[in-house]
Parts: sequence; structure tokens; C-alpha cells
Amino acid sequence: MLFILATFQTANAEWIKQDAKTLAWLRTIDFVDENTGWIGGSRGTFLATTDGGKSWQKLAKFTDDTVREIVFLDKSTGWLLIERDVFSLGTKSPTYLMKTVDGGKNWSKIEFENKQKQRITKIFFASNGFGLAIGETGALYGLEDNDSNWKKLAAPSNYLMLDGVFTDNLHSTVVGGGGMIIFSEDAGVSWNQAIVAGNEKTRLNSVFFINAKNGWTAGSNGKIYQTVNGGKYWRSQNTNTTKNINDIFFKNTADGWAVGDDGTILYSTTGGNVWQKFDSKINHKLEKVFFNGSRGWIIGFGGTILSYKSDVKFDGLRPQLRTN
Repeated sequence: MLFILATFQTANAEWIKQDAKTLAWLRTIDFVDENTGWIGGSRGTFLATTDGGKSWQKLAKFTDDTVREIVFLDKSTGWLLIERDVFSLGTKSPTYLMKTVDGGKNWSKIEFENKQKQRITKIFFASNGFGLAIGETGALYGLEDNDSNWKKLAAPSNYLMLDGVFTDNLHSTVVGGGGMIIFSEDAGVSWNQAIVAGNEKTRLNSVFFINAKNGWTAGSNGKIYQTVNGGKYWRSQNTNTTKNINDIFFKNTADGWAVGDDGTILYSTTGGNVWQKFDSKINHKLEKVFFNGSRGWIIGFGGTILSYKSDVKFDGLRPQLRTN
């Protein structure tokens, strides 16, 4: 009887599709507080919300290039990682930055000193404002003074680096091609190779830490690895999928979501020890999953925005919606 009741309660549980007012390929999402957030994507698409993501407004374009990463450090200071069209590069770097100091009203362009034309794939920041930019063939830049001076640093790897995260002002982890996981304990001055049990050298697209010790990384062929010691040692988790996973996010040490190609959505209520598939009713690429408090979003190709209502709870079997 309890099983039948749980099945009935979860029958209508789903991510709700929102009107993005665009068919752009949405790549990145960030919130600075409970109400204020942004989404960026192809052809300079930039969306904003001031009501906690209940609705999104398309803002006036300030670039025609792809917005690959949005990071707001506070309500005033924000950074964008922008990728140029590969067919119109000329002598320019494939990627550049834009910065705002007035909450996104105005943006200034900052170019990387990038003679090798290495594509930058990710920017991420410590709580003290220090930033790192990573990319192709070990490209690494550090933000020295929280202003605009990005200095090229020694390459920590020859692999494509795709994602990174700080867990405090000194400790950071970077993942990428060839199953690469490296970690730093001195704010990126030096790097060490992590030990990965069962590493199949598959590309890792995303890394997420819920605290200083517990983290997950996800990538090609459905691979997810977990660490419980700050990124020095990782073990494989069983996802029951071979779809490429593009992003992973945990709300706490137990409840997590992962998204990927062909509409793949996975969820776990056990810290990733058990992953289950969620029927997204979508068959194209999903790029990011993000939670701001109790509310969540998934974004991707074709202007896709999915939202998860704040009244969602986990019942240990499936995520379900409470109905009043």
C-alpha cells in the first residue's frame, strides 16, 4: 500500500519548462541572492530575473558572441567568459572576459594575453576574490588583484581543462580531458595529480564540492566520481547510463542532480551511491543544473529552461511534489 501511494504521489513530479523567450543555446546560470539571477548563451543571449527565477527577461545585447560563463561575486561585481565565433577570430583570442561593477548595467571588455590562441573554458573564484581561468592545453591565468589583471601562469597539465572550483582561498580542484583531476593547496601556484580508482581516462566536464571534503565530478560515458577527502582520492559511482554528463550539483551531502546529452537527468538521495534516471521528456543537450536555496533550474539547447518548484522534497525513492 505504501509503495502504491508513493507511486501515485510521484506521478506528476517533474521539472517544469519555463518560457525562455529565446531559442538560443543556453550555457550558464548564476544567482547572486535569493531573487537576482542571470542566464547566458549563444549569440549574446543574456536573461535576467528579479523574482527568484519565476520569470526571465531578455536583456539588450552587449555582445554577439557566446556567453559561456557568468560569475557574480556580489551584487555589483560580475564576470562573463565570452567565446568568439571560430570563423571570425582573425588574430584575436578565442575567448575574452567582460566585467561589471554596477550589477550588470554596463560591461567592459578584457582580453587575455593569449598568443597561442588557447580557448579558455572556465573562470572560478575563491571567496577572497582571487580568480583562475583555465582552458586548452593547460592554459591557466590568475587574477592578481580582483581588478582586471589576469596573469598567465605555468601550465599544470597538457590536457584540456574544463571545470574548476575553490573550496577555500587556497584549495582548488580542476578536471578535464583524459580523466584528469588535479588539485592545488596553494591557490594554484602548484598542482598535484589526484588518485582516481577505476579511472577510464574519460573526459570530465564538471566538478562540484558541497564542502571542503565532499565533491563529485562527472563526464563522458556516464562517468561520475566522488571524493570524501578534499579531492586527493576519487572513486567511481554507478550511474546506469552511458550518456555524456555535462554538469553535476548537490544540494547537500545526500541530494544531487546531474544532467547531460539527449535530455539526460539523473538524481540521487544517497550522495551518489545510487543514481536514478528522471524522465525529462527532452531529447537534446542539457548544459547546467543549478539550485538557489530550495529552487532549481536546468538549462540547455534550444532555449531550454526547466525549473523545480520550491515545494519539492525527497522521499528516499523519488523526488516528489507536494500538493496542497
